[in-house]
Amino acid sequence: MQPHSISFLPTRQPQPHLPLFVFFPGMDGAGWLFDGQVDRLMKRFDVRQLAVSSDDRSHWSELTEQAVKLIASEQSAGQELYLCGESFGACLAMQVAGKLGNAVNELVLINPASSFARFPLLAAGSVLSNLLPDVMYSLSAKILASFLINPDRVTAIEQQRLVEAMLSVHPKSAAWRLALLRQFQVDTVVPKLADISTVLIAGECDRILPSVFEIRILQRLLPKSKMIMLPNSGHACLLERDLYLADLL
Repeated sequence: MQPHSISFLPTRQPQPHLPLFVFFPGMDGAGWLFDGQVDRLMKRFDVRQLAVSSDDRSHWSELTEQAVKLIASEQSAGQELYLCGESFGACLAMQVAGKLGNAVNELVLINPASSFARFPLLAAGSVLSNLLPDVMYSLSAKILASFLINPDRVTAIEQQRLVEAMLSVHPKSAAWRLALLRQFQVDTVVPKLADISTVLIAGECDRILPSVFEIRILQRLLPKSKMIMLPNSGHACLLERDLYLADLL
């Protein structure tokens, strides 16, 4: 495990009198893609954006332990805790919530990538990414970005930011994270989440993962969960104009 492979981005304004809200980013690990959501969330939460180093190749257990310690270093005594994960980050958030148990007041999972291992074609395709030369990796990232969003709902600036975030990850690290998703076993994590209030959010126009199907499975497994469907949203729904997580919650 590399030292300091995860960290919190600089906090705009600590608000320890409000519940601590920790965001776990997707495959890119770039917590700054969440910037557009922060202002509205700050009216209700003490927001932290977790970031994963662009060259990190830690195991799930190592990432989980680091995140648990990081949260403990930020959380004030008696402060409520909300965890929110998107895609890859949802898988990590689930594992962190499983470790923290009743200390988590609410868990929010957005287009969770927990379905990845159940779809052999996705898993097999991810192996090929480790074989791509740098030029092809750059091209494939730009092509993939077009599938991650509904382009009619994401500004050109946000689309460019998404590509930059994806390209910031070293190809071997990207392949490593895909391998982690192939290894993720949701059935071993879900029982630890049974007592945690959970919000499951899915974009109905997700062209990367079967997110609607996945949150329906998770709702059956999690007795304290509720679903929110986003009818026109893609996988990277938090980048969409006029879509605010604070309003959904």
